[in-house]
Amino acid sequence: MIPHDDRVNGQTREEYDAEPSTEENGPTYQRGSKEMEYGRKRIGQVEMPLPVQDAIRAVLDEHDKSLIRTDALRLYGSLRSTRALDGDNFSGSGDIDKGDKPIPAHILEYGHRESTAYIAAVAPTTYSAIKNVLEEVNQRVPDLQAKTLLDFGTGPGTAIWAANEVWGSSLHYTGVDVSMAMLETAEEIMDIMSLNGTHIPNVTLKPFTSYGRQATKHDIVVSAFTLSELTEPGLRKSTLEHLWESTNDMLVLIDRGTPNGFRVLAEAREQILGLDLDLIKPKPKYDAYGNRLPDEERPAREPAHVLAPCPHDKVCPLFASLARDTQWCHFSQKVQRPDFLRKTKHSKENHEDSKYTYVVLRKGPRPLFNSPTSPPPTSTSTTTLTSIPLEHSDMFAASHSWSRIVVPPLKKDGHVVIDTCAANGYLERIIIPRSQGKIPYRDARKAMWGDLFPHAPKNKPVRKEVVESGSSETTAEGDGNEPQKDAKRRPSISPQKLLKRAKQKEKKQSRQKVSLGDLDTGKKGRNSRNGGDNSFILEL
Repeated sequence: MIPHDDRVNGQTREEYDAEPSTEENGPTYQRGSKEMEYGRKRIGQVEMPLPVQDAIRAVLDEHDKSLIRTDALRLYGSLRSTRALDGDNFSGSGDIDKGDKPIPAHILEYGHRESTAYIAAVAPTTYSAIKNVLEEVNQRVPDLQAKTLLDFGTGPGTAIWAANEVWGSSLHYTGVDVSMAMLETAEEIMDIMSLNGTHIPNVTLKPFTSYGRQATKHDIVVSAFTLSELTEPGLRKSTLEHLWESTNDMLVLIDRGTPNGFRVLAEAREQILGLDLDLIKPKPKYDAYGNRLPDEERPAREPAHVLAPCPHDKVCPLFASLARDTQWCHFSQKVQRPDFLRKTKHSKENHEDSKYTYVVLRKGPRPLFNSPTSPPPTSTSTTTLTSIPLEHSDMFAASHSWSRIVVPPLKKDGHVVIDTCAANGYLERIIIPRSQGKIPYRDARKAMWGDLFPHAPKNKPVRKEVVESGSSETTAEGDGNEPQKDAKRRPSISPQKLLKRAKQKEKKQSRQKVSLGDLDTGKKGRNSRNGGDNSFILEL
C-alpha cells in the first residue's frame, strides 16, 4: 500500500489514528483519547471463518438449491411477520415489494429443510451480530477468566463459532437446542471442520439443559435470537430466570433489531434488574368474600447490573416510549456475504447490514468510579472524562457511566450533534463544538453509532424526557442535576377548551356571512367587497 500521507507502508488508517503522532524535533502529542478507543464498538466488516464457510458449502452441496431458496423465503416470511409490535401496520422490510400482502405472525418449526435453509440464508447475519457483541465484552472485560460457555438456542452452533474466534479453545462450549435437526446440522458442520483440520475442541451438544439447584452453572450464558421465538410471555420469563440461575457471572442476550426484538429484551432487562412493575407494585389479591389478602413478601433479588449497552440500571427511556415513538435501541453490523448467501438471495451485493439489539447483564453491583479531582458522583450526575489519564482498572469502572450513542451522530461544520443514553437514565442530545478542544472534537468526529462517549458537552444537554402518563413527550434543557419536576412540560389542551375555541370560531364566521341580495351592484354590496376583510361566506 502506498501511503498518501505520513503513514508507513502497511499501516491502516485505524492503526495510524490510534498511535500518538510526533513532530520533527518536537514533543509528542495525542490525537485521540484512550478512553474513546476503549469504548469504541466498531470492529469493521465481519466475515465468517473460512473453515465454517467450507463446511456449510459441503452441507449445501448435498441439497437442491432451488428447494433451499424456497425454504429460505419461508424463513424470511416468518421473521418478517414477527418483526413489528402488536397493532403495527407494517410487516415488511425495505427491500420487499409494495405489492406483497401482509403475512400473519407465525414461527416455523425447524426440521431438516429449515435447518439447511437457515445455515444458507440466516447464519451469516446472526454470526456477525454475535461476533460484535462478544468482541465488545472481550474489550471491556479483558481479564474475564471464563472457563465454560452455554449457548442456549445454539441452532447450527453460531455463537460457538463466534466465541471460538474471540476466546479460542480456552472455553468449554455447551450448545442446547430443542430442534434435533438443528443439532444434527451443527454436528455435521463440526465433523466436516474436524476433517479439514480446524477442529473446535470441548464442544457438547444436547437437546435439553438441567434445572434445579444441582444444575451445572456456566461462566457465560449466551441466548442469541431465541427469546423472540418464544411467543408466550410466561414461558419467556421462566426461561430467562433459568438462564440467569445458570450463569456464574454474565448473561448475554441478543435479538433482532426490530421493535418486537427490542421489546423482548427490554422486558428481560427489567425482569433481571427487578424493575418489573408486577414485582414493584404487585396486584392486590382478594379471598372468596372480597377481603384483600396481605401482600406477599418479595424475596431478596441478587444484585445485578448492565455491562452494555446501557450506562445505567434504571428504566429504559426508549422502552417507555416504544408504543408512541418510532425509535428503539438497536445497532448495525456490516457482514460480508458468502457466495452461498448471495446465491440464495439472488443478489450481486457482497455485503449487507445486520440490525440487532442486545443487553449484557452481570451479577454483582455496578462498579463506581470516583475521580481524584472531583467529588464522588451523585445518583443523578453523569461521570465525565477528566484531564488525568485513567489506568485500565479505573477506565473499566468509569466506562460503566459513559454515555452510549444510540443513533448515528450528525457531523456538521464545526460541531457534532450526538444523541446519547446518559447515566442519569435520560436520552440527551449533546453538541461538541470545535472550541471545546482538539481531543474532544476529534473523538466526536470519529464517534460512530453504538460507541461509548466519555466527554461531557460544553453546553447544557437537551434532554428528551419521556412522560408515560401524558399524551406526548417533553423536552427540557439541563445538565442532569435538576429534578424531574422542574422540566418544562407542554401544556395539554382539554376537550372543553377545544370546544370553546370551535364555538368562538363559528361565531366569528357567522358575522362575516352575507346574502345574495347584498351582492347586487348597489353601493352597499360594493363596499362590502372592497372592505378590509375579503374573506366572506355566501349563504345559498
